[in-house]
Amino acid sequence: MNILLTGATGFIGNAVLRELLRQGHQVTACCRHPERLLIDHPKLTLLTLDFAKAGKIECWLPHLQGIDAIVNCVGIIAESKHQSFAQLHTQAPTALFQAGAQVGIQKIVQLSALGSDADAKSAYHLSKKVADDALRELTVDWFVLQPSLVYGPGGQSSGLFHALAAFPVHFLPDGGRQLLQPIHIADLATAVCHCLEPAVSGRQSLALVGPSPITYADWLQGLRRRLGKPKAKTCAIPYQYALTMAGMGKWLGEPILSKDNLAMLNRGNCSDSGPISVLLGHSPASVNQALFEQPASQAERWHAGLYFLKPLLRYVIAFVWLWSGITSLFFYPHQLSYLLLAPLGINGFGAPMALYGLAAMDIALGLATLARLRIRSLMLWQFWIVLGYSAAVAACLPEFVFHPFGPLLKNLPFLMCLLMVRAMEGEQS
Repeated sequence: MNILLTGATGFIGNAVLRELLRQGHQVTACCRHPERLLIDHPKLTLLTLDFAKAGKIECWLPHLQGIDAIVNCVGIIAESKHQSFAQLHTQAPTALFQAGAQVGIQKIVQLSALGSDADAKSAYHLSKKVADDALRELTVDWFVLQPSLVYGPGGQSSGLFHALAAFPVHFLPDGGRQLLQPIHIADLATAVCHCLEPAVSGRQSLALVGPSPITYADWLQGLRRRLGKPKAKTCAIPYQYALTMAGMGKWLGEPILSKDNLAMLNRGNCSDSGPISVLLGHSPASVNQALFEQPASQAERWHAGLYFLKPLLRYVIAFVWLWSGITSLFFYPHQLSYLLLAPLGINGFGAPMALYGLAAMDIALGLATLARLRIRSLMLWQFWIVLGYSAAVAACLPEFVFHPFGPLLKNLPFLMCLLMVRAMEGEQS
């Protein structure tokens, strides 16, 4: 078949793309950044298109000529300045489905979410449900697939859950009794491909879940065991306090850690696994076999340990710059600062100019770090600035090199922190 696949660079979309190609389908992969696919295949055609700007039928009609089926895998877990649930989950998919029906496409597969039903409350679920309902109204063979938590290599939520599991104490909303029914990404991709088979009748809504539910508390303990750590202590947190803690996710740059997502977790996320077992021809993989009994790699263990340290390290770096600038301007005696500048050859009118200029630069660097303004380049500039003035001070004020408190030598770990943040920021999804 010739298939139009959206969201091909995402966790789910990429797995579906690879399975479609493996089964011999011709795929037109639609995504904003096709260079991120890292796939070179003769049956793959790349289509650069921003879903956030494709909310009208006319945006899709030119790309549907010769297409036999559509698979929509676009989804975001949290809104941003440039991407909203309404744009990506409702407007663009609805326009795509209607365009597909208009040109005569017979099969359309929509990757929705478990919980996008009549009881939906969150903006995430509600936005998915609107597109699901729009598809159900069309005279095509439609499939609305509603996965529970999806896990596997490269999963967006995997890093967060492993990081939470790595803590020696698990802080569990309402004791962690919420039920999950995670499905492995390989089973999901296979299910999508089965829906495209001619013998499989459409007009189905299907929950994609693992074979049995697991509590959130046991989920974290299983991940912790996978990391090679002993069983963690647990601490039950009342739901209203857990909501407050989840609200801190935006300050950590963690979109999954939010009040809405905690509410979705609290609702539960499980269903009957019988229908997907029938579709696959076998029971989906259990989390014990597919995840908990597979030892984490060294990279995964490092990632779990550094997950929350990464944003905190950025805040610490910003604080160092801000405090340095503020202290120079308002707390440290200016005359003493001028005495330190004199051995560097900065005297007279140049001394206050240098003092105020360097303090302003420090504050600007701190604010830019908080704003993550071109963060990788910013970290490199900071590295060279710190290295440069450290070398200048070492040459002109050698007493700071041999000072017992090591005020200059402490710049060495700071330099390494700058390089570490730069390296980790390069791993953004």
